[in-house]
Amino acid sequence: MNVPDPHHGMPGDGTSRDRGVVRAQRIALGFTTVIIGLAGWSLFPSFPAGQLIAVVTVVPLLALVLTLRFPGRFRIGLGSGYGANLGTACIVAAGTLAARTLSDINLVSWLPLTAFAVAVALIFLIVAARFETQLRRRGWRLLLAALFVGAYAFGALGQFNAALDRSAPALLRSRVLGKHLGHSRLAPHQVALEAWGPFAAPTDAHVPQALYEQLQPGDSVCLRLRDGAFRMAWFTVAACR
Repeated sequence: MNVPDPHHGMPGDGTSRDRGVVRAQRIALGFTTVIIGLAGWSLFPSFPAGQLIAVVTVVPLLALVLTLRFPGRFRIGLGSGYGANLGTACIVAAGTLAARTLSDINLVSWLPLTAFAVAVALIFLIVAARFETQLRRRGWRLLLAALFVGAYAFGALGQFNAALDRSAPALLRSRVLGKHLGHSRLAPHQVALEAWGPFAAPTDAHVPQALYEQLQPGDSVCLRLRDGAFRMAWFTVAACR
């Protein structure tokens, strides 16, 4: 006669741990599925950009919270061997955020934002090389992780610089020299503008599709130049009334 084990199924035993692992894997899969779906949807012009930016900004932070709160169940990293991996979702989110910043925002100079992203990536690289053994075992993993950390910093700061900007815009004018389709699906509509304001030479600017179709070479455009929440000047293009 078999006597039931009174401890079977109690919290802390193998069954409970297995359930926790399965739950963690489902959460990681949900993270990844949602982010990949949003990244794909963002390629279409009808996508609500504000919601996308909010989600892809929050997801890596939430993944970090889960990893710190449940270190045995979740991880943000490449490879395999322990915990449910949230790294893929974070990588897709960082790449999407950086791509949307490049395509949605017209900065006067990209140098300050790029320098900030590089600095963040280097700091991560130094800290991770010292404390994260899983990444340190293979140098390419560490470099790849630093790349996407930098991409996240680039995208997040660029978006917040515009979203939190409360400066009064300076209104200027320029003239369309030409227009062309960009190489990226995210930013396909670009116009070449005559030298204006901070630009001593003609420059390209991203514009919405409707404005791109409306504008023709020789047309005047109105530009709203703002200081940026973090002192990175940016501008928008509109048809003059």
